[in-house]
Amino acid sequence: MMKKSNLWMVMLLIFTLFTSGLQAPVLAADLGKQGSITVLGLDGANPILAKTTVQISDTETATEALTAVVGESNVEFTDTSNGKMLTGINGVKAEGTNYWAFFINGVSAQIGSDSYIVQNGDQLTFRLTDWTKTPQNTVSLKVVKSDKSNVIDQSGIEVIGSPTAFQLLQVILGPDKVGYSESQYGKMITSINDIKAEGTNYWAFYVNDKMAEVGADSYQLQSGNQISFKLESWENGTGDGNTGGETNPNPSGGTVSEKTIQASVDSASKYVLQNNLGEWEVIALKQTGQTIPATYLTSVKSLVKEKQGKFNRITDTERYVLGILAAGGDPTNVGGYNLVEAIYNGNVTKQGLIGMSYALIALDSANFSIPESAQWTREKIVKHLLDRQNQDGGWAWDESATSDIDTTAMILTALAPYKKQPEVKGKVDAAIKYLSTQFQASKIDNSSTAAQAIIALAALGVDANAAPFTGLVEYFLSYQNADGGFDWQGGDVSDPFTTSQGIQALAAYQLYTTGKGSLYQLPLVEQKPETEKPETQTPSEEAPAQTTPHQDNGSNSVKGHTLPNTATDSYNLLMVGLLMILIGSLVYMKQRKRFS
Repeated sequence: MMKKSNLWMVMLLIFTLFTSGLQAPVLAADLGKQGSITVLGLDGANPILAKTTVQISDTETATEALTAVVGESNVEFTDTSNGKMLTGINGVKAEGTNYWAFFINGVSAQIGSDSYIVQNGDQLTFRLTDWTKTPQNTVSLKVVKSDKSNVIDQSGIEVIGSPTAFQLLQVILGPDKVGYSESQYGKMITSINDIKAEGTNYWAFYVNDKMAEVGADSYQLQSGNQISFKLESWENGTGDGNTGGETNPNPSGGTVSEKTIQASVDSASKYVLQNNLGEWEVIALKQTGQTIPATYLTSVKSLVKEKQGKFNRITDTERYVLGILAAGGDPTNVGGYNLVEAIYNGNVTKQGLIGMSYALIALDSANFSIPESAQWTREKIVKHLLDRQNQDGGWAWDESATSDIDTTAMILTALAPYKKQPEVKGKVDAAIKYLSTQFQASKIDNSSTAAQAIIALAALGVDANAAPFTGLVEYFLSYQNADGGFDWQGGDVSDPFTTSQGIQALAAYQLYTTGKGSLYQLPLVEQKPETEKPETQTPSEEAPAQTTPHQDNGSNSVKGHTLPNTATDSYNLLMVGLLMILIGSLVYMKQRKRFS
């Protein structure tokens, strides 16, 4: 009987071990911070370590990250009064007039690598450099407060690669000294060196003493650039940085004919087709009956597949949904990736109220079906927006008590389909009154803000060229130049960024006057069967890769503190377990016959 009991115990142990391997796969889901490290030879020649993606802990320094990649024995230091000085990497030593220069996102670091805490997404570069040689590419940075005093004024900052003005600001001041919020158009700076842009103030971005036509996070630095950030007020115009012309006062009245609108549409369409063709332009072209180049849909599909349906900014996902619809595609199946699901199950609050409003716009654009189990249903988004309306009837992009016209207009555009619902109607009416008050007080002082107001009013079925907005369309058209493009606040130089909003306003107003719907109504075109499947399962908006992180930055490997894939052993355990149970069963039957 003892041997019988032992056999049963063996069987029980085998079964326990086997079933423990049948648990649901547990994936290494939290990869933490990720960055890259590159080590270059003298003055950038002969890479010693090609760009390598690494996983980084919360408090890891750049030196520690480097050591984790190349190994402790391959990093040499010399202790100085200012801390550790890096003297050797992979056997290459800094001797004579050479030293190891340290760059963060392509900008010469202001602190040593042993003091810098790596941020998520950082690209770190160590380059052997001869200090007797003059750097080839340098820029300057100035930050000016509203009283014209300098926060910082530094020149001769060496840059390599293609860093942006925003990265320059972060590296020179430190990432903790640059506050920002994600918006529809990228990063919006909210504070510099603890100086906040509050009320009517904002941080204006200048390149070579001229206000930039793009955001700081979109502008790639060029050698010799003089980069400035100045705290200015909307109420005081553009300060001492002339954008090319005086601010136009709001016209007291006037009507705009359909013929005039059509001529403006044709002219703007020609401009965007020659200069820039993004999602917003594609939407406007679609809604004004223009032909959209087939290359747009092909390129955006390729991008979605390359990114595996996952984008860092929720507004990117939202605008791709709209652009794909406008071009005749199906955003619920782009090579197997469902961008619509990525919205209603994504982190739509990540970019504040802008991300929320365009989430609702995208979901309503083709009346997409949303499951009740979705993280964000239409009802939840509407309530979220309504709950954050300010007492003056407007909304603020950062959810503060100081409303702004652009955000208010965008949210009104999103709420337009719900305007007759009792809980929505009063809020919408208050917001329209807020817009009219701002217009009458000449607070709509640029073409982009005017464009957003026209888009919102058209979606609501309100004439932007009649009381209480008489003259708004005429004022807006005063910013269109001879080449068909629009400028922001006066002058005769058009820019693609402003024109993208301008052509949308033209399309929206034309749709309103002809009774053909609103700008973002984009019916889904019946598609041919999709045969292509994604390479991997579509990740959620915020979920990291399940195994090795997706590499879209040209890196050749992933090193550092990687987590194992713990989801690949179940089938092996299954086969081993079944085999062991079978063997155990045979042994047991044999022993049973022996002792019976």
